[in-house]
Amino acid sequence: MPVTAEELVRVLAMLAEEEKLRVAVKESLKGGAMAGTGAVIGGFMGGPVGIAIGGLAGHMTARWYGRGKYVEVCDILTQMEKEKRDELHQAYFIVLQDYDQEDASSLNRKLSVDGELREKMLTTLKLFLKDNLKETLLDNHAKRGKAD
Repeated sequence: MPVTAEELVRVLAMLAEEEKLRVAVKESLKGGAMAGTGAVIGGFMGGPVGIAIGGLAGHMTARWYGRGKYVEVCDILTQMEKEKRDELHQAYFIVLQDYDQEDASSLNRKLSVDGELREKMLTTLKLFLKDNLKETLLDNHAKRGKAD
């Protein structure tokens, strides 16, 4: 029996949690505006060097302001409406057609040993979040060992 939409969402939620995927909560434009404003003000006050300093100051202010304003992707997936779950399931049809998966547990086993499948699943998830849900993924600092 192929993986159902509900099972796929559970598998993707676990994958997103393992990868520590997060999305911005509509703060991206504000952050960009802060960095740009800082660069413009710095440019008026100090020329080319002021642009760099102002842009850096604006970036740091935006980073401080936006700290903690994100949502875990696994939360988005588990709270998704049925129509969106079905769209997500359809988006994965092409990815999964080359892999013989009977159920969610066999798909989980394959994900733990097949790096190519894991990468395809993550890429498709990121594209779905960006294109269908209009979400902005954040850099995965925790995965690289950096602090926010």
